[in-house]
Amino acid sequence: MLTTPEFLLSIVGGVLLLFFGEAIGHIFGLMVFGALTLGQIKVQGENDKALTFPWHGFTRDTKGHLVVQMEVAGGVGMLAAIIAWLFFLAWRAGAFDR
Repeated sequence: MLTTPEFLLSIVGGVLLLFFGEAIGHIFGLMVFGALTLGQIKVQGENDKALTFPWHGFTRDTKGHLVVQMEVAGGVGMLAAIIAWLFFLAWRAGAFDR
């Protein structure tokens, strides 16, 4: 059973992780889609708010460019951040040493 200070600390830590985790995911999403697609797919911006996105999160704008929804880009960015963090931890643990 958690005591009151541990409980409050876990709640504060969870809220901070949710906020900063989402921000990190969106930042990584912008970087991942920019780097992996060489600029061919752009992430939803302020002028793309009127676009309707299907369930998969990709659509085309009026000029024909492929646009990905911000939430999808954030999810892909979070996945990329987790994979990068796992590779870093494996490297620090010596998993890649011969």
